[in-house]
Amino acid sequence: MGKFFVVLLGCSLVQACGSQHYAKPTIDDSKDIASLSAQYVNATRGGGWDFTSLLPGKVYHPRDGYIHYKRLWCLDEGKGSIEEFQRFMADICTSKGGKMDAEWCISSTHSYPVFRASIEPTGTTCSGGNIAASVDTIEPISSSTASEWRLYAEKKGFVPPQR
Repeated sequence: MGKFFVVLLGCSLVQACGSQHYAKPTIDDSKDIASLSAQYVNATRGGGWDFTSLLPGKVYHPRDGYIHYKRLWCLDEGKGSIEEFQRFMADICTSKGGKMDAEWCISSTHSYPVFRASIEPTGTTCSGGNIAASVDTIEPISSSTASEWRLYAEKKGFVPPQR
């Protein structure tokens, strides 16, 4: 009876871990870019076992005033694409009153950085044949006008428009 219970419990755990279904994110201004990106990664990953999801992808940097998210994963092109992620980020940027300029969402009224989001293939494929991709985002913890955030954004390549 004890072995039967262990086997039943093991099968249940494998089924639960292997059959996770995630929905693609929708525009939600109450969520941060890192959380929306993580939801996209979870909804579009290929294969059943993703051990990278055990590592923290979202890291807060309070002294410099930003949140950083970075994740490598196997992108199942049947579930999503690099172009779809870029369109989604552009839609979020628009909803926040900005416009995308390359990887940067820039406030259309004040010309300050709202967030940066990049996604790209790594140049390799996963064991299942899916594209290995990387998503990398940074965003302010509190406000896009915070001086710490703006200084960090400039260090990461944001160039304020000339007035």
